[in-house]
Amino acid sequence: MKKLDKFIIGSFLGPFFLTFLVVVFILLMQYLLKYFEEIVGKGLEAHVYAELLFYFAIHVTSLALPLAVLLSSLMTYGNLGEHFELTAIKSAGISLTRTLVPIGVFTIFLTVFAFFNNNNIVPEANLRAYSLLYDIRQTKPSLSLQEGSFYNGIPNYSIKVNEKYDDGSLGSLIIYDHRKGQGNTDVILADSGRMEMFNNEQYLMMELFNGQLYSEDEKGRTVATKEPANFIRNKFDRMKLVFSLESFNMVETKKEYFASNRVMKNVSELSHDIDSMRNEIVDVKYTIFEHAASYNPFVNRAKVEVPAVIEERYIELDSLAKAEAAAVAARDTTSKQPAPSSGGLSERPLYNEEQRQKLLEEGGVRSLRAVRDQAKNRTIYEPSLADTALLAKVEQKYSSPGQKEELYKSALGQARYMKNNYDVYASRAKELRDSIYKWQIEIHKKWAHAVACFIMFMIGAPLGSIIKRGGLGIPVIISIAFFVIYYVFTSFGEKWAREGIVSPALGMWAANIVLFPFGFLFLWQARNDARLFESDFYLVLISKIRSRLGERIRKPQVVRRSSS
Repeated sequence: MKKLDKFIIGSFLGPFFLTFLVVVFILLMQYLLKYFEEIVGKGLEAHVYAELLFYFAIHVTSLALPLAVLLSSLMTYGNLGEHFELTAIKSAGISLTRTLVPIGVFTIFLTVFAFFNNNNIVPEANLRAYSLLYDIRQTKPSLSLQEGSFYNGIPNYSIKVNEKYDDGSLGSLIIYDHRKGQGNTDVILADSGRMEMFNNEQYLMMELFNGQLYSEDEKGRTVATKEPANFIRNKFDRMKLVFSLESFNMVETKKEYFASNRVMKNVSELSHDIDSMRNEIVDVKYTIFEHAASYNPFVNRAKVEVPAVIEERYIELDSLAKAEAAAVAARDTTSKQPAPSSGGLSERPLYNEEQRQKLLEEGGVRSLRAVRDQAKNRTIYEPSLADTALLAKVEQKYSSPGQKEELYKSALGQARYMKNNYDVYASRAKELRDSIYKWQIEIHKKWAHAVACFIMFMIGAPLGSIIKRGGLGIPVIISIAFFVIYYVFTSFGEKWAREGIVSPALGMWAANIVLFPFGFLFLWQARNDARLFESDFYLVLISKIRSRLGERIRKPQVVRRSSS
């Protein structure tokens, strides 16, 4: 049996690596065509483009692995069935399920590796790929002077060449020098010239012949005096200009600027971000209720209460943040730096030390509302002198009929102010919820793409033993069909999950849920030696259906009468 396992594994590994490389190349071409116009013509070295393609190749492995498993398993068992090797194995008393074990075990290890790749390798490759792509986008195109048009690629200069020759010679040049920042005050005209690069193409030297330099000095000229500017004209037979080409070099941006994107994080980092965003949502909701009275001075403060669920959660988070800050301060007693903040939570004190001690003695968070009500009754909501004066002012205005319109406008403006504040908090909470959906989608995507490797094996291996066709013909067509189904369900599931129509888990696992029954169906048909892809199977099936229908038509109906 070990020789049989080695034989099946050997028959699978060759097509697997071949199809994997082919699929990676096809998916990589998609990214190459997408960013082709943005990366070509920059004059960069070949290793920069090779590095970018290598990182994008790692990025597409999450999709390439399931498709490669599907196609290679179809080809392997299709070849075994086409050359009657599966028939020989079954005649030896070995079941089809046993022949699936070697590649099944390999696929399980491949699934584990796929998750490790999606969780650790792909995020790092994404970080390097998109940071490098950003640097390439920001790089200026290589120096290219076109005849009859101005070239503004060199900072502070505008150059026009009417004639350009293959040996580097130029004819009829106009150069505007904008280094003074005062417009076209310095102009150089030349009949001919020559340009060359030196110092490893970091500088451009332009040698001009038979020209004139015009310069207008704006220094000392004012609008009040209306004095004319000094005009200087110099004639030269030969003149050299040196331009720095430093702006054409690619500048490497720090990768930390891109590390906050979700596609560049692993599962633990994504989970940590989700917890932080949920805590921030709690803080936003708490702030809405806590500041409701301050938004509108006419609101009865005693009736504005924070819901118990939000308040308890806020106190819990506030306590954890303060405990963490105290622990950090205790570890670093010699440091004079302030303790870290509460991570987005408001730092306003809710209780004094006496109230906090009483809260702990009476049962913790559950006694929170009782302590808060006592605080309200004692001091917090006692009307102040400002409140009394405001109330008297409002009553005076309301009693005067001529000032009702002014009072109405004031109330309307206050209501609009409250609405704007609530809209800001609501939009922030919605933004955080949408971000949580996206982060959760990314977590489930890493798991779903990995498990898809095993599901594709369950579809491909039995299906290959049924169709009994190897090579790159029918297996490629069937693989593309199932991959399209997988891709469509994955795309729609991700879109619906982002919009909140379905949960992120259902959206990202929908493709696996749909394709998993196909694997069991094909396995059951393969064990029964079904001929789903042979025309004789359907001809016999149709003839049986016709014969049964004909028998029912020709069969006489017997009517039984009861004897009286």
